[in-house]
Amino acid sequence: MITIVLLTHAGMGEAFATALRHIFGTMPPGLEVLEILSDQPPEEGRRRLWGLLEKMPEGDAMLILNDLYGATPANLIPAILPEDRVAAVSGLNLAMLLRALSRRSEGLDAARQGALEGGVRGVIDILARRNTPELREG
Repeated sequence: MITIVLLTHAGMGEAFATALRHIFGTMPPGLEVLEILSDQPPEEGRRRLWGLLEKMPEGDAMLILNDLYGATPANLIPAILPEDRVAAVSGLNLAMLLRALSRRSEGLDAARQGALEGGVRGVIDILARRNTPELREG
């Protein structure tokens, strides 16, 4: 199983979790929210992230979706993570999260690629595309 971890600033991860409960009626399994509070020492957030990694069953993998590259939550992702079991993508948006969820049964690389594709394809200039058939049909 691919566990998806929302590693975000305070409030953001739970907001995405609320949106997922609205869309699916329940929280999808294998989804963890790890929010970093402004007054929290970085070591505590790193310890919590490692705790999630340590409880991951052998053979499982983790996709970390982060809200902002270069900010504290992203900086907690150590460079020594096992790349065969962990991937991390920044720029979290709802389209990214939904695409990662839909592709995770295909494996870690597919979930990571789905997150990247969803993140890019989910950014649309609505007014510029309002007369295109794709937008009217969707």
